[in-house]
Amino acid sequence: MREAVVGHCGGVNNPEGPAATVTGAGERPGDGLARAAEPAHPAAEPAAEPAAQRRIRWEASRELVRGLGRSHPDSDLALWAAGATFFGIIGVVPIVLVSLRLAAALVGPDTLTRGVAVAVAGIPQGHGTPEALRVLTVTALTMSPLQTAIVLFPASLYGEGLRRAFLQLSPERPDKFTGWLGRLTLLPIVAIAPVLVLALLAAGPVVAPLYVAGGSSLVLGVVIAFHVTFVLLWIALLLIYRLVGAGRIGLRALVLGSFAAGSVVAGFLQGFLLFLAIPVDWALPFGGLPVFGAVAALALWLYLIHVLVLVGYRLTLTLDARWRPTPPT
Repeated sequence: MREAVVGHCGGVNNPEGPAATVTGAGERPGDGLARAAEPAHPAAEPAAEPAAQRRIRWEASRELVRGLGRSHPDSDLALWAAGATFFGIIGVVPIVLVSLRLAAALVGPDTLTRGVAVAVAGIPQGHGTPEALRVLTVTALTMSPLQTAIVLFPASLYGEGLRRAFLQLSPERPDKFTGWLGRLTLLPIVAIAPVLVLALLAAGPVVAPLYVAGGSSLVLGVVIAFHVTFVLLWIALLLIYRLVGAGRIGLRALVLGSFAAGSVVAGFLQGFLLFLAIPVDWALPFGGLPVFGAVAALALWLYLIHVLVLVGYRLTLTLDARWRPTPPT
């Protein structure tokens, strides 16, 4: 220790500078400075570190995809999406009616009617879609409080279908209260649905003229509509996965899983608008019967949406399993 201190102090008084003090036996005074200027071998480590990080991310992504592909327990995703679609056919229209009725109570019937009219003007006019939306709006506005309460029953059945489908993709098991829990947990989402509907209609005056204008304006309208729909679906799916889904899911996985599912479903709905613009007779495969053709076409799209929703839920569970801390043994 004493020699080290003396050597350090000697370096202070050495006229040749600190580099001269690090020379060893048989070295010239400038060798220490030249050796200090040489690149150190550890400098190659930062280049290797990103490669290792990329490899780790790649392996994590592969494991995530494998976990997403493994249904737990083994079940038929298409079958359970079809089951959820069946409950959706029963419950979606009543949910829309209740949402429009409650939205009218918030902003007034006239404001809601104008908002729906503006939004309907921007969507494709084929296949009777605008007229169907107008009929839904008029029907919702004429419902009495008693009718609204009765409509809640078929609307709640949608929650039962979703919960039963979610249980087939989760470690939880169904019980005798599965149906009732699904119905009851959907009601809070139905309660905030009017706010989501009003937010969607608020974008109508901006998006509808862009859709009608066509060209580059149509592209801008699609971009705006996608982002508005995406945000609203993100909120709705987050609540559905959290409330209707079985078990406790961590917030991080819940946010990211619903984010991914909402973005995909939002893009899918833009494709549905394109589908409405295609002049194809839906009744052609059903002998020209328009009712059967319309129901089958809409049921098909509803089924595909449920496939995406269930895949998003499975992704959420997979992320939650990866990020959930392992309990100490």
